[in-house]
Amino acid sequence: MFSFLKNSVAKDIPTPSAAVVAPPQAAVPQTVQQHTNIKRELIRVVLKDTLRQQAIPYDWLACEIIIIPRGPDDEELHIQIVVMKWNELLMRYAMALQQQLLRGLDRFDPSVDHSKYIISWRFAPECGCPFTVMPPPLLWSHTEPPAPADEAPSVLDRRHEVRPATPPGDGDYERTQLSPFR
Repeated sequence: MFSFLKNSVAKDIPTPSAAVVAPPQAAVPQTVQQHTNIKRELIRVVLKDTLRQQAIPYDWLACEIIIIPRGPDDEELHIQIVVMKWNELLMRYAMALQQQLLRGLDRFDPSVDHSKYIISWRFAPECGCPFTVMPPPLLWSHTEPPAPADEAPSVLDRRHEVRPATPPGDGDYERTQLSPFR
């Protein structure tokens, strides 16, 4: 009497083996997205820790992480450090800060080769950089700034001092006689 219900129910229910073999399509991208979010958060935490260790205010720098897929198991990670507040001393040591960031990433996640990460610097429009116009081309033609000719070397700089030919004490004074008092 109810045979028409049995046929329709049997066709709609997937077999258990099919459900185990093929995972839902939405679960795979979610896992990749979670992994990407973990990488981004790790880089932000390590940058903040590096800034803390070097006593650099947190609001001077920010970072953006761009992950570019290059294949099924390959991706390129691009870290863009954004200068939010200009500081010339910080820019002088930008390369050292960049290396410190990579060492921090190696310390927190030693299983990943962080040396392949691409790191670039970007300047926020309102960072306050005083150099908004290029200098004249003549500035770039000199490799080193010329040294002032009339400046005498410092007394404290021993590299300009001529060393004596003989060590002091070879015949410049009489030998010290030992006294009988001890």
